[in-house]
Amino acid sequence: MVDVKDPKDIAAFLHCSSNLEERVFSLYRNMSERTDNQVVRSSFIYIAYDSLKHSVMMKGIAQTISPSAPKTEDCENKLKQVWRQVAALSEEMVGKSKLNDADLPELMHRLAGLENSFGEEYFVLVQLKTFQFMAKEISQMYKIDFESLKGIFELIIKDEENHREILILLEDFLRKEPSKDTTPVVRYQHPEAW
Repeated sequence: MVDVKDPKDIAAFLHCSSNLEERVFSLYRNMSERTDNQVVRSSFIYIAYDSLKHSVMMKGIAQTISPSAPKTEDCENKLKQVWRQVAALSEEMVGKSKLNDADLPELMHRLAGLENSFGEEYFVLVQLKTFQFMAKEISQMYKIDFESLKGIFELIIKDEENHREILILLEDFLRKEPSKDTTPVVRYQHPEAW
């Protein structure tokens, strides 16, 4: 959960979010390389590059406020739940050479939960009363109109919602997709002729 007491807290949160989004980019890219399903592969790549864009944007805003980034351990503490989800999924992917088609619906479900968590973190930041107070203070101290940057965060939140929707649709699609059974089907026309 976002803890904001001074402008450097916002900068630290943004630095950490940038770091986490970069890890998410790597996770989705890694998963895209482990599936033969072209719909899933292209969706993973799409989400990966959105995550990379989010990382770049947040890093730029954070560096405008404070060039010093927190340590990785501090980021793990700031973004506990989401950080753990990304770490667990990344660890799982290390042990897999291929993603099994049968496991993809459950993976989509978990990833949709992850995207929902991202959206919630960013939404909480934008809605905080202290954020609104800090936006004014940051605008005065650092000569950037942080309030107008709120629109950027709202677009990132919308991206996270879109990612979640894509993953839910993919989960549904994969659950309905007929399995690709390669076992030959043999039909006897006249079994009594044996």
